[in-house]
Amino acid sequence: MATEEADVDINPGNIDTIVLDIDGTLVDSNYQHALAWARAFRRCGHVVPLWRIHRCIGMGGDRLVPSLVGEEVDREQGDQIRSAWAEEANRILDEIEPLAGAAELLEELDRRPVKVVLASSGKPEHTEHSLRLLGVTGDGADVDNVETAGDAATKPAPDLLDKAVESVDGHASVVVGDSVWDAEASRRHGAPMVGLLTGGFGRDELTAAGAVRVFEDAGELLAHLDELVPRPG
Repeated sequence: MATEEADVDINPGNIDTIVLDIDGTLVDSNYQHALAWARAFRRCGHVVPLWRIHRCIGMGGDRLVPSLVGEEVDREQGDQIRSAWAEEANRILDEIEPLAGAAELLEELDRRPVKVVLASSGKPEHTEHSLRLLGVTGDGADVDNVETAGDAATKPAPDLLDKAVESVDGHASVVVGDSVWDAEASRRHGAPMVGLLTGGFGRDELTAAGAVRVFEDAGELLAHLDELVPRPG
């Protein structure tokens, strides 16, 4: 059952852009990434509990490493740890699957008078793998743009969301994500955030972080889509 804060209202008729996170929102990858980070830290001499790593999934790697092992370690070993994470993540990419309802949600959004942007703080090659799993061809027929962080500050900074909306000349957006970091980035970006439970964060956590609606997964979001974006023309 979805929840909504009483003092927040999304007017679907005013929304022209929807920005969707990928990891944990459209593909079931958060726990694989947590495991890859744990292995990367261990390779570099740091044992970090998986539960602590999971709490930081959704941040970019530039923020995750110092959050877990401190600024000094990040200065000395940050690039080494992030490189090790990429190697470890590549080894388990084949274990990642689309989340229930994700492909159907994208198909329905393609029918709606709204610009659709997928946004990820992950590595471009990992994003490309996820797009293949979701059946997004990249020819413009499925989504309007796919935005990665590049040189921009990563979540919870709003920069990625700013880039995503600007890339399609959007004006009024709604963001869909699965982590408290998505919620914080959305708040700082100035757009309402719709949370999904598929990333492993709780309903109360997402709501407290700023999510205006929370759904179990993309399938439940699809069933309530008329409440969030314009109907097909």
